[in-house]
Amino acid sequence: MARMSKIKKRKIKFIVFLSTVTAFIVALIITNFFVPVIYLTAYFHFKKDSNPIGQMRIRYIDVGYGNCTFIELPDGKTMLIDGGTGTYGNIYQLLSVLNKSKIETIDYLVCTSVKSEHCGALKEIVRYKNVGTAFIPYVTNLYITDEYAAFYKQLLKSGAHVEVSEYSKGIYNDEYGYFFGIMSPSATTSPDSEYDAMNTEPTKKNINNASAVLWLEYAGSGFMFLSDVGVEVQQRITQELNSEGSKIVVDGKIFNLSPCIALEVSNHCASGYVEPLLYDFIEPQAAIISVGKNAQACPSNAEIANVQLYTNGNIYRTDVHGTITVTVNANGYKISKEK
Repeated sequence: MARMSKIKKRKIKFIVFLSTVTAFIVALIITNFFVPVIYLTAYFHFKKDSNPIGQMRIRYIDVGYGNCTFIELPDGKTMLIDGGTGTYGNIYQLLSVLNKSKIETIDYLVCTSVKSEHCGALKEIVRYKNVGTAFIPYVTNLYITDEYAAFYKQLLKSGAHVEVSEYSKGIYNDEYGYFFGIMSPSATTSPDSEYDAMNTEPTKKNINNASAVLWLEYAGSGFMFLSDVGVEVQQRITQELNSEGSKIVVDGKIFNLSPCIALEVSNHCASGYVEPLLYDFIEPQAAIISVGKNAQACPSNAEIANVQLYTNGNIYRTDVHGTITVTVNANGYKISKEK
């Protein structure tokens, strides 16, 4: 009788154990539909890191060798420029930033380049976050890079509104007085559009020159993002700004550019990517270099020395300073470092 009782107890324990394991597995499966299990801890933040209405916060996120900038606009909307290479650490870092600020929707997503260090993480971000409008390269060969193809397919599934990144595309908000505009590539209808060269002959140079160059402005403070464009594109932009009196067209409206607070240096400050004419013209008060460990010898010491000349030595590097944050409001701006 005692033996039968022991057997019965073992069966009960086994059933309880099996039920617990089954419940746990089912819970993981259900959770993964809404939250990626492998990034689960990136979703646990007990204190919200909120940005007040009326302030713009720009975070150049340290994602290693790649570009990734998350912007909280003064009206509460959000913007993401690129996402990094797509390594586990890269995606985890970006999701942590988004979740700590309780961000579920990215109102404006900009993929500046088909290169992996710009779009590698965007497939996962689009998969787990809502996207309002996406600005993307004009690509005739979807598989120009595997990372871009994966991102584009996921973007189509998301139902986001899609726009081509080309000159004069962008957004503006009259109520809060901010705007964002694309300065390059030239419009796809232009006979000398950088997209034609990239799609006809996708060399490294042509892909870089077809990157999107952005200008973001609020409360009298401007920010330029050069992505990976070469000096010839930087020269063209400078000539256009000079001939047009430092004006930019955004969705048919003309805006006078305010002083440039920070410029994100092209192509991780690689050798041959700093154009003195542009730096002389916009006179950035600081330079941001988004870079991490790489085999491309970035950043170039010679180019760092050049950038220092044009910014009074105000250089911030994500590999040295971690995530770099700029806050802008009616009282001015502040730049802070993570480390």
